[in-house]
Amino acid sequence: MAAEQALRLAAYVVVAVGITSLGVADLIGTVEMALAGVVLVAGGWVRDRIARASTLDPVLTAAVAAFAVVDVLYLAARVFDALVRFLVLLVLLRLLTARNSRECRDAGLLAFFMPVASAAVSLGVWFSFVFVGFLVAGTMLLVLGHELAEAERSGGPAAARALPAGRGMLTLGLAAAGGSLLVTLALFFVIPRIGEATLALTAPSRRMIVGFSDRVELGAIGELETDSSVAMRIRVGDVSLTPHLINELRWRGVVLDYFDGHAWTIARRRRAPLGRAALSEAEGRGVPGAGLLLTQEVFLEPIGTDTLFAAPRVLRARVPVGTALVDDMGALSMSHAASRLEYTVESIVGGRALERLSPTAHTRFLQLPPVAPRIATLAQEVTASSVGPAAAAQALTEYLRRDFKYTLSLERTTTLPPLEEFLFARRAGNCEYFASALAVMLRSLGIPARVVTGFQRGEWNPYGEYFLVRMSDAHAWVEAYIAGSGWLTLDPSPRDESVTAAWAGASLFLDALRLRWHRYIENWSSHDQLAAAATVRQAAGAWRNWREHWPRWPQLWPWAALAAMAVVLTWSLRRRGWSPRSRDRRAPHFYRRALRTLSRHGLRPHLGETAREFAGRVGDATPAHAPGFARITAAYEAVRFGARRLPSAELAEIEGCVRALAR
Repeated sequence: MAAEQALRLAAYVVVAVGITSLGVADLIGTVEMALAGVVLVAGGWVRDRIARASTLDPVLTAAVAAFAVVDVLYLAARVFDALVRFLVLLVLLRLLTARNSRECRDAGLLAFFMPVASAAVSLGVWFSFVFVGFLVAGTMLLVLGHELAEAERSGGPAAARALPAGRGMLTLGLAAAGGSLLVTLALFFVIPRIGEATLALTAPSRRMIVGFSDRVELGAIGELETDSSVAMRIRVGDVSLTPHLINELRWRGVVLDYFDGHAWTIARRRRAPLGRAALSEAEGRGVPGAGLLLTQEVFLEPIGTDTLFAAPRVLRARVPVGTALVDDMGALSMSHAASRLEYTVESIVGGRALERLSPTAHTRFLQLPPVAPRIATLAQEVTASSVGPAAAAQALTEYLRRDFKYTLSLERTTTLPPLEEFLFARRAGNCEYFASALAVMLRSLGIPARVVTGFQRGEWNPYGEYFLVRMSDAHAWVEAYIAGSGWLTLDPSPRDESVTAAWAGASLFLDALRLRWHRYIENWSSHDQLAAAATVRQAAGAWRNWREHWPRWPQLWPWAALAAMAVVLTWSLRRRGWSPRSRDRRAPHFYRRALRTLSRHGLRPHLGETAREFAGRVGDATPAHAPGFARITAAYEAVRFGARRLPSAELAEIEGCVRALAR
């Protein structure tokens, strides 16, 4: 393949990879990517016609400019989206109307701004593959452009058109791309962090998702239970959790105390920075009972909520920016939520917190709207044989688990209020119906109760050693206050937590890779840089200590280095024919075959010997082969130094000389 054709192909690859990076970052949609792909493929077929029709250039340019103006004024939701689409159109226009290699190279250079725009918005793990592909293709484009420019400077346009794209150019391009990647990685981990200033260009913040706001309608979490996207990843500290604690582990989110018959809300939410001041008169923090201190490192995806999720009974929380807030029911939140959030929480799991409710708080958690009397009658019937509030709460929980079904089909079948329809007509629902029914029946018996929304434990990822929590793990349960025992967690939902998925192992491995990418690439901070520098200093100190304890070894290293150099030099001298061949890596294939044939008979070029001098020495040694090898040498010089492309007839003649030499 000629170098000019290779450069044009590299330009098309660079543009295609750049457009792919925009799609990976969700800056353009699937339809826009497909249209750009069609333009690239179709443009490759009609490129020559477009290049010859120079009158089309102003028409196409005016069309692109007009679309950009209309896009900014009427179509685009944000100016940044319009600029991205204008960049795509501009690059495609430059590539399809390119009339020479220089203009193709310019189109590839313009495409560089596509991954730049994508990196300003998203640095997901898939972007890394796109970035490496763009780096390789872009480096090849620059290498080919440089070679063509040098050939044109030395031999004119004809020499540039005849320049072949051999293995040497490919090797050089790959080596340059590898070196650039290493330098880029080194600079990434060394240069100062600039934070998330460019994230102002991202999409508008998502709405508060249902189930994790101050108001939760009955059945709202059912919208999330069909969503398999990742909500967060939680790595727990090095602590031995018993099977019972692992099964009961949940990630607590919003706590709701007021019920109006259709939705749960927060009657009054007083929040304070965690660890400062008393929360309120409603509920004291109490003294933690016996339990395990569980440290959780949470990687929360941007799910559209300011809630911080953690195991119950939080003691401390560390967030990178802002302040962790806690309300008077122990629910955590952020003063302002980031796009992706990594925080650490310490909780006491197991054991009991000996809390006491004030009379005001006791009344608060017994609030009920006007409900059907038969709901209270049902609660009394189920708990008739129970002794004490704790036994009554367990009896109601087991009753709902045993006699009701879990379903996401929540169509109304009667005109009854939702909770009454659930208990006496449909007898099936999702977690909010079960939690609401239990909380209302507990309150009808005089037992304070509240509804909690959050997530179930999630799936254990053995590759990253963390819990993978999906949106489908969203859940609601109940906390009931028992005098002398504090708040007890009750889950009346008979929900099946079994997870069966095809390619589960591969998906878990990829998710562990995403977490490492997020932790060490996207979330690489100045604190991590300082920690890495401290590690290097410690390693340097250990190295100095090792040298002090073993003083004789450094004295032997110079001699070992000299011995290694002597071995390499001896090996090079014994392979005398290797240096000229390695020096002339762009030799045509037929000349390399002829050299291999002669080397088997002891004829090899000397150091510093030219091709013609070697041909004369071959003629003196084997006169019968002198004319044929002289013809091969002349063709080699024409291709190697004259950038000449041999016609088919002449190339066949040279191949005949090589075969005759081999015989």
